Amino acid sequence: MTGKKEQGTREIFLLLVRTQSLLSRVIHVATREPYTHVSIGMASDCTKFYSFARRYTRLPLPAGFVHESIERGMMAKCKDAPCALYRLEVPEASYHALRRKFKKMLPVQKRFQYSVLGTFLCFFGIAYKRRNKYFCSQFVAETLNEVGVMELKKSPELYHPVDFIQLPDAQLCYEGTLGGLAKQRFCLVY
Repeated sequence: MTGKKEQGTREIFLLLVRTQSLLSRVIHVATREPYTHVSIGMASDCTKFYSFARRYTRLPLPAGFVHESIERGMMAKCKDAPCALYRLEVPEASYHALRRKFKKMLPVQKRFQYSVLGTFLCFFGIAYKRRNKYFCSQFVAETLNEVGVMELKKSPELYHPVDFIQLPDAQLCYEGTLGGLAKQRFCLVY
C-alpha cells in the first residue's frame, strides 16, 4: 500500500474471497464473478474481519454475523482461495461508528442470521429484506452506507461482492490467495 493518510481519517479494509464451499461454488458458477464473499476489516494487520458467513468451519449452517480471521476457521482452511484486499480511507467519525456497530452486534450475534433466500433472490435482481437477516454483500453495503462511507446506487439486497471493487476510493492492496495474504499481512502495514 502506498500513499499518505489524510488528517482526521482512518483505514478500513474490504476482503473479497472465493472459497471452495458449496455455496461459494454455486454463486461463482451462477455469476461468473471472481469473488463470492466480502468482509469488512478494521485492523491494519488484517487480523479481524466482520461479515455474514458460516459460524462453524465444518457446517454451512447455522450462519450469521461473524468475526472472521485469515488465521482460523474457513479462511485458514482455504489457503489457496483467491482473494483481493482493498483499503478505504474513511472519516474518523465513520470509522468509530463502524467500531460501535460491531461492538454492539458481537454480544448478540446469534440474533443475526444468514439470508439464504436473500442470496438466491439477489441473483435474480430481486431485493428481499428481512429483519436481522443478511448475506455478506448486503450487510457490507448497508453498513458502509449507514456509517457514511458509501452512497448506495441500488438496494443493499442487490449488491454483489465485486460491486465494492468499483468504489472510487478503494485501493487494491493485495491480490492472490488467502495463504499468501496471511504471509504478507504484516508487510501491508505502513
